[in-house]
Amino acid sequence: MSMITVVLGLLAITLLSQARAQATESVANNPVTNNQVAITDLMVNAPEAELDALARQYLQQVAPNAPTPPTVTHRAMAPSAGVTTKSVASSLDISEVKLSRKQWLNEVNRQADTALANNNWPLAEVTLAQALGEFSDAHKLRLRLASLMYGRGALSQASQVLQQGLHLAPQQPDLRLTLARLLAEQGRYSAALQLLNEAQPPLAEHLDYYSLKADMARRSNQCHQAITTYQQLLTHSRVGAWWLGLGLCQRELGEDFSSAFLQARASADLGQASQRFVEQQLTQLQQGEHNVQTQAN
Repeated sequence: MSMITVVLGLLAITLLSQARAQATESVANNPVTNNQVAITDLMVNAPEAELDALARQYLQQVAPNAPTPPTVTHRAMAPSAGVTTKSVASSLDISEVKLSRKQWLNEVNRQADTALANNNWPLAEVTLAQALGEFSDAHKLRLRLASLMYGRGALSQASQVLQQGLHLAPQQPDLRLTLARLLAEQGRYSAALQLLNEAQPPLAEHLDYYSLKADMARRSNQCHQAITTYQQLLTHSRVGAWWLGLGLCQRELGEDFSSAFLQARASADLGQASQRFVEQQLTQLQQGEHNVQTQAN
């Protein structure tokens, strides 16, 4: 869909026009029980500020699974021709604005930003979720929604949102990487590794993807795979954490890890705790070599 028609007011304006124009007939001809209030009765005298909220509540009740585009409030106020003062003093004309996909998604992000600025996370999530109902391939929105869910501790919901995206776009690396990180946070290293192994995006363009893949392989005791991946990564950038990971796997396999650890120690980007660990390991290695030489002499 390259263009969409956003009917302003989430259908509420149409309902309001009909309600005001037919207020008298609605009460006379459509009686309802105490447990079932008609939407027209609810909205006949509703202030403009409450209109959209009532409409959304009603539409959610009658069609809870129906996606609803975000509200874009540009209303054209004008008297409607042919409306008598007996039925209603004035009415609303519906203005239709055609937005491109990019404009519409920008509007969704703007509304989510506004909700978050007001500390209204539920509204931000609902706005993003509704947008995904309209454009399920909007991967950036999906990642943002998953991050909000993750931020409030709803890991299963975040995982479900990401899995739905992968079902639609199995080769989308950012969705796969984010879901793998979520699994890693839960200590499910083998599951994260398997997920990352199922796709092979270009390494030069997705260093973070392969960095996590190497780390998950190391933590899953798949050191041969981890060493291969670390070596591939180090041809693109000499990151201290990758030298450290390479050295740890070499040590685990009984191989000489001193060169990797020396490279890690010389890296400017290695954390202090890792630096201390590397220093300890190199010191122990030197002491062991010294003891061997002493015994030999």
